[in-house]
Amino acid sequence: YVGTVLLIRNAMTQHLSKPNWLDGAVAGLGAATVCAAFAFHSLLGQLGDTSGTVATNLSYPIGDLLVLSLVIGGTVVLSGRWSLPWLLLTAGITLNVVGDTFNLFQASEYSTRLGSTFNAIAWPTSILLIAMSVWLRPQVRDPLQVRRVAGFALPSLAAATGLAVLLVGTVESVSRVAIALATATLVVVGVRLALSARDLRLLTEERHRQAMTDELTGLSNRRHLFQVLQAYFSEPLDAGREQRRLAFLFIDLNHFKELNDSFGHQAGDEVLRELGPRLTRSLQGAGLVTRIGGDEFAVTLVDASRDDATTLAARILEELERPFVLQQTSVTVGASIGIALSPADADDATGLLWCADVAMYRAKLGGVAVAYFDAELDGDEDKLSVAHELRTAVEEGAFVLHYQPQLDLATGRIAGVEALIRWPHRELGLIPPLNFLGLAEEAGLMRPLTAWVLDTALAQCAAWREEGHELTMSVNVTTGNLLEDDFLDVVLLLLARHEVPASALIIEITETSIITDIDRSRSVIERLRDAGVTVSIDDFGAGFTSLAYLSGLAVGELKLDRSFITGIGAAGHDRELEVVRATIQLGHDVGLRVVAEGIEDEATLELLRELGCDLAQGYYVSLPMPGEHLSLGRRGEVVSRLVPVE
Repeated sequence: YVGTVLLIRNAMTQHLSKPNWLDGAVAGLGAATVCAAFAFHSLLGQLGDTSGTVATNLSYPIGDLLVLSLVIGGTVVLSGRWSLPWLLLTAGITLNVVGDTFNLFQASEYSTRLGSTFNAIAWPTSILLIAMSVWLRPQVRDPLQVRRVAGFALPSLAAATGLAVLLVGTVESVSRVAIALATATLVVVGVRLALSARDLRLLTEERHRQAMTDELTGLSNRRHLFQVLQAYFSEPLDAGREQRRLAFLFIDLNHFKELNDSFGHQAGDEVLRELGPRLTRSLQGAGLVTRIGGDEFAVTLVDASRDDATTLAARILEELERPFVLQQTSVTVGASIGIALSPADADDATGLLWCADVAMYRAKLGGVAVAYFDAELDGDEDKLSVAHELRTAVEEGAFVLHYQPQLDLATGRIAGVEALIRWPHRELGLIPPLNFLGLAEEAGLMRPLTAWVLDTALAQCAAWREEGHELTMSVNVTTGNLLEDDFLDVVLLLLARHEVPASALIIEITETSIITDIDRSRSVIERLRDAGVTVSIDDFGAGFTSLAYLSGLAVGELKLDRSFITGIGAAGHDRELEVVRATIQLGHDVGLRVVAEGIEDEATLELLRELGCDLAQGYYVSLPMPGEHLSLGRRGEVVSRLVPVE
């Protein structure tokens, strides 16, 4: 008995609920009922006359009855988890029961030669099988194997048997033991059914909660949101009652992908988990907060006006201003919020969500925190499908590159060009990068887009070098691109494919994006430098990073932002002029080539030449233009300077 119980416990691979145990009890009691009903009458006549003889002989069938019930119950409990040791143990115990039964019959009128032979071999065979069940090493279970659900065949058969014994007992003589066991079987069945009903109700509630709740944040999910909106829009409008108003806020976190790239997805999940309570708190008990997916959330306000939505958006932004603590570092997460109103903007759930989504994209592109849907600005659905067409354009490489030359102020020759991407849209014309790169980054499209830019730019660089123009090619990348595990491999592969030396490629990255993960950025920049590729700090002066801080990076070029040098030659800008002079000098002191962009007049160009700036870039030198229209003279001068090309 003890060994069997231990084997059952060791064979259990997961926690069993009370119904599982009750199923085993029902099966065991049902088997005991059958044995008691059909065997006890025959056995009692063979037990002897004295009480000692009766007690001794009864120990066999009663003991067998208990152990057989235990095995049958254990078989039900372990349904789907049977092993060879358990099957051997079951067979051994069953043989032992049969052997004991034949042993009792041997001294009676039921004795036969076959029974005597079986009695002789049953016990040693039983002992052998039971011993083998212990000798065998447990099988290694496959964690990918789907476990079978415990069946109801044996418990159902046992319940039917118990009921049948009780029915027969009303018309014929049945042993009291069988009646008691049958009664116990049905009592356990009743308890099992009560527990099953309770568990079914709890399971239904839990499944409904899971179906309507986002697991990560604990907020409602997209399915619940649409149920709420459909219930709102399906409500009939009674005569004499004004139509109810609804405000819908679509919230998208800014630069969340960069946060994941810098701190890891686990940190991003932690931000989302903490964001849920913040958004709920900003509602102040009114409305529904929903996680639509990824870093997108929604807030639904019923019976709310435009002013209510504006006030709530301000509270949400205020909650986001409080920093999140990640890995002992404080970070802040901004958001773009699009707001749509019903019935003013839409009269159905899908249309309302679409209008708020469009307004959110306009807010993101415009660099503002909140935007309301405006039919005149946002246009119809076909026009606003531009955001969805971007993915197709990336997959097909439906972009063009324009190149803006960089003038060597010491020699007067064109030393390099910067590749600038444009999107030729069939309806909206040539879309500049600022109008779609933000969407591409939020949609996770920067990796293939940057790979296309590098491939196309290096192909053009190779063509110019074959014509004798030894130009450098500057390409802008984001921090996400720079910190990708295979970024250097992609760069080296493309350089080899187009047979362009690594020294001809310049990777531009902004100073503000570098400091988001300075340690990893430093490592990647050093690997690029070791491979021969120059890294340039773009838009220097537009952020808050000092040159001394960036001097620890293995960069080779410093690119001054246009706002840094605008108007330095005008009267009253002496201080700005000295700052530019000092920056150029410091850049040279730490071994950096200094490039000035945004040069729009000759006076600024000549002033930068006097200050010792190395390269100049801007409309005065040349407008950005397609490679086939950028005509270079023998000495590298731009022939078609200041001539825009459509």
